[in-house]
Amino acid sequence: MSTEKEYGTYDAPWTKTFDLAFLFMWIYALIALTVYTLWYDSKGIIDRDFFAFGLTKIIVVGAVSLIGGLICRKYCATDEKGYIIYTRPTKFKVNYTRKLQHFAAYLAPLINPFGKHEGLLPHLWETLFVMLTFLLLIKPLRENCRFFMLQFNSMDRPEDRPHTLKWIILGNLLPGLLLSVIFQNLFENTLHEPYLVMIIVLAVSIGDGLAEPIGKYFGKHKYTVPAWNFKRSYTRSYEGSACVFFTTLIAIFIFHGEFDTARQFVAALVILPPLMTFAEAFAPHSMDTPLMMLSGYTVLAGICCWNWF
Repeated sequence: MSTEKEYGTYDAPWTKTFDLAFLFMWIYALIALTVYTLWYDSKGIIDRDFFAFGLTKIIVVGAVSLIGGLICRKYCATDEKGYIIYTRPTKFKVNYTRKLQHFAAYLAPLINPFGKHEGLLPHLWETLFVMLTFLLLIKPLRENCRFFMLQFNSMDRPEDRPHTLKWIILGNLLPGLLLSVIFQNLFENTLHEPYLVMIIVLAVSIGDGLAEPIGKYFGKHKYTVPAWNFKRSYTRSYEGSACVFFTTLIAIFIFHGEFDTARQFVAALVILPPLMTFAEAFAPHSMDTPLMMLSGYTVLAGICCWNWF
């Protein structure tokens, strides 16, 4: 039977971990973005309504994390600090609730009911909002507040310990969100097809999210991929990866009306599902999201530029 020590612990002082670096990174980004906004936001895009809805997005992402943590607590025991103990046999895996956070984190910045908060600057602020929901989970906060510990429980995979925050931020969310900022701005202001970005978001969040549970319970054909530091390998299945294929296919049909021409739609239908599946299947563990986004957004943008030549 596996023991907690095999997965790593959080015994190290937080000042010697990524948590401190994350705190300084976020504060620096806040200062830089505030200065940039005061200097360049002559149209007043970043207004009171923007920050009010930004707070709503933070609450939504936090609520999803809280629900995931409550689910974890239902199936898993915890130690005296609140960390999940993985020695008790259970069919439940934190990997499943972690995907809920991914979905909320990538979807929240795309929700824009006011219709005027578009462009690079608002998207950078939205990325900072999402990062704040994870900054609140650093060690000194989560170990002194049950609310934050519950949220941390929902993403603390045993194989990632003690680097859970580091890997999810540097290997997944930060590069993924920055790619989303760049390409969302491109699709809004250059290609004028803003809703097509949802195809990639759904493929990454839902397709990749379903891949693991489907692979665990129905996967018969396995293969291995390395971690981002290539020190360990992880098992995946072709059945799980097929979820990415079919989710991408369905997403293209859902947003078929956003394509300018029928040939763009057909090209997306032929190219994107296998491309996204391949990217998920062979990306290093904890780095599949940014690689899926980079390849998916790039090819989708190329398809949308077809009529220009």
